[in-house]
Order: sequence, then C-alpha cells, then structure tokens
Amino acid sequence: MNIMKLVTNKHTGRQVLINKLRDSRENDFIGKEEGKECPFCPGENEEKANFTIEEDGKWVVKAIDNKYPALVTNIEEYQKNKCDYGKHEVLIETREHLRNFYDFTIEEFENIIKMYRNRFIELDGDENVEYTIIYKNHLKSAGASKIHSHSQILSMSFIPPEIKREIKTLKKYSLWGDKKIITENKNFEVFIPEDSYLSGEMIIENRNSGRFNDIKDEEIVDLAESFKEIFSKINEVYGTIPFNIYIHSLPKNIKSPKFKWHVHVIPRKGKFGGFELGTGLYVNSLDLDEMYSKFCTNK
Repeated sequence: MNIMKLVTNKHTGRQVLINKLRDSRENDFIGKEEGKECPFCPGENEEKANFTIEEDGKWVVKAIDNKYPALVTNIEEYQKNKCDYGKHEVLIETREHLRNFYDFTIEEFENIIKMYRNRFIELDGDENVEYTIIYKNHLKSAGASKIHSHSQILSMSFIPPEIKREIKTLKKYSLWGDKKIITENKNFEVFIPEDSYLSGEMIIENRNSGRFNDIKDEEIVDLAESFKEIFSKINEVYGTIPFNIYIHSLPKNIKSPKFKWHVHVIPRKGKFGGFELGTGLYVNSLDLDEMYSKFCTNK
C-alpha cells in the first residue's frame, strides 16, 4: 500500500508529503513515442469529466480526476490508515494540444476561471478538507509532465506551511512590502512585491475578499483581462518561457481581515541549484526598478 502522508521532521520542523506513486506519472518530455495519444486531447478514450463548459456541443474546458493523486482520495482509507486526505483534479484548459496561456483570448481565460471557481467550491466544500489550492506548471522546467495546457486543483485535510506563514505575517506586517503596481482594474491590483525570493514574481491581488470561492462574474472578467495583459507582457519581454501560477485563498476555518486572495505568477527565468538547496537562500537576479520599467502599463 502506498501511504500518502504529511510528515514533519521532528528536528527541523520541515514538512514534506510522502507519496511514492507520484514518481510513476506519465511524462511527455521523457521517452515520448511519436504519435502517442495525448490523454487531454479530444478522442474516443477521454476520461470521465467532473465538470465541462461547452460551446457548439463540444467541451472547451474540462475537469477530470488526476490519475496520480498527491493524497488519499478515499475517505474510508483516510480514516482507517490515518493518511492525509484530499481530492486531486486536472483542469484541462483547451481542446487544442499546443495552445496555452500565451495564446488564449480573454474569453478563453474567462472559461478557465469559471472552471477554477466551480471546482474550488465543490472540493473545498468537503467537511474533511481544510485547504484547497489551484496551481499551474507550464513546460518541463516549471514542473509540467504534459505539454497540453492544464492546471491542477488539490484539496487537503491540513493547512500548508506557506499559507500559515502568510497569515502569520499579516498579523504584524504587509505581505508585499513596498510593492510596485504595474497595472490595475476595478477588482484587481497587479504588482511586483518587494524583495521576492523568486526572480520575476508578480502578484495579482483581489481587492474584495479573502476567499477565492467568493469570486463574482464581474471579477472573473477583470481577472481574465489581467491574465491576458500579464502574459502578453511576459511574452514581449522574455518570450514564451516556462512559468508557475498558484492561487492562495484564506482557509475556510480561519479569519484574517487583512488577507485578500491572490495569484502568484512566476516566470521561470532562473533555475534553482545546489546553492539554493544547500543554504535556503534564493538568488533573485532581477532588479526591481528595471523589471518595473519593463512591465509597467501605468506610465
């Protein structure tokens, strides 16, 4: 049996998820056979969908179960073996194999965000779940195992340490320091945080709520416009480089009036190596003012 469990090192306090099955994931980037069918493309053997948005009788976005879940998905096994529980889905963002965030229209982004909202509300509504995260890896060096554009959503029976850190920080300080706003609209502010340890990081912060499940249709339009603007700019400045996205929302059982849900956008311009892993120090090679001058649309 593969026990999926959150383990805390009793000496260092560092937490890690143990899951041997995740190493068995299919990978488009290793030993790919010519003509091998993509499991995310339309076809006869499509996975059963948990959610779709359709146009002209065909799905345009679709949520399916992840074949290699990070946590135990069976509630009986969770209770019996004291594993850590959660649901893990793949959120397929387009029917077309090679289209991605650099190509999508505002309308396509709106459909993707509507799918995010639907799946977040359903998975986070489970009484055994403490936290839910949506995240995206684009290309191999950002952690993707499939080329076909997709995000993932993972609910979990615990609150991750990074979320606890953000909430704790907000009790005394700002999360972002002297942020530099590069663009904004009615419902969102897009900015470069001060002294980010991740080179090129940008934040899209909601102005209204701490919880992602509260997102309204009007906010979906504004977030779609922010995505379109940011990824057009990343393409202009860096090209179609790898990136990561993740959405941080306030846990449903915690109150923090200052916390606003937000999206971390991280172009993977640099790489992590032995120095970063060995010291816990990350080298940010981008000057804040220089990056601001390249990305700011409010000049």
